[in-house]
Amino acid sequence: MKRKILLVTGSSGFLGSFFLVDALRKGYYVIDILRTKNKRNKSLDYVRKLFPKTYKSIYYSNFQELEKKIKYGKFDYLVHFATLYKNDHFNKEIPLFLESNIIFPSVILDLVFKKVKKVINFGSMMQHLDGKNYTSKNFYASSKSAFEIILDYFVSQNSKLKLYNLKFYESFSETDKRNKLIPTIFKNFKVNKTTNILSKNLELNILHRIDIINAVHLIINNQINSGSYCLKYPKNINIKKLISNINLKSKRRIKVRFMSNKILKPQKSFFKILPNWKPTIKINEKIQNKFLNENNKNIY
Repeated sequence: MKRKILLVTGSSGFLGSFFLVDALRKGYYVIDILRTKNKRNKSLDYVRKLFPKTYKSIYYSNFQELEKKIKYGKFDYLVHFATLYKNDHFNKEIPLFLESNIIFPSVILDLVFKKVKKVINFGSMMQHLDGKNYTSKNFYASSKSAFEIILDYFVSQNSKLKLYNLKFYESFSETDKRNKLIPTIFKNFKVNKTTNILSKNLELNILHRIDIINAVHLIINNQINSGSYCLKYPKNINIKKLISNINLKSKRRIKVRFMSNKILKPQKSFFKILPNWKPTIKINEKIQNKFLNENNKNIY
């Protein structure tokens, strides 16, 4: 049986790095696109040693170089994880957002849209503050929405191309070190520091990254209609309750300061859930165990 060939962006990032290893273990042939500076990435070098026959990287320092290396390649699917995320921005950062979130993926798509069968693109519910229309929370979300319009153009130029925009709210893994709320609370917990939280009535919808990656495999291996889909956990997590539950079981308390009583919940999504997908990881338990395991380390 012929191996499926995946072209992947963002393989050094939070979701992409996990997907890279998972896809190689599942028997795919993976080609990722990396800036030249990533030639010294120790984590990717380690993966390359584990899968020397099925993992290849395309390095580039400019878009002209990228064109030469991709133009004649053979790929079955494009999985686009790469993104520049910041919750806010400075004026001088706008060109960085445009290059990372619009120009870079557009150049790649222009080179492969006639070859690949499916394009899987990751977006965010930050793009849809009213649940569906393009009302963005920040400039990052606006740049992601702009790229989706460009994606639609490429689909119009190839009727056989299937496009999937996957949207979710928040993601988590046990090794998460991003500047997000749960990793920040955990980092402060380790040094007995207080975390300021917007409200005692804050709720988040969080998915484990395993469940997000499972959605990609589902799309690759099944006939699913093109479209934008939401990936979400069936129930939001109330952050105050989460912390209280951990503190009840822990010898050392998580220190927090709630800044208000404002009700803050994720906006309702009017996108369909991806067919035949549902989360399998109990996210509440996973987050609690992360804190309790750290606490046990300190006890013993």
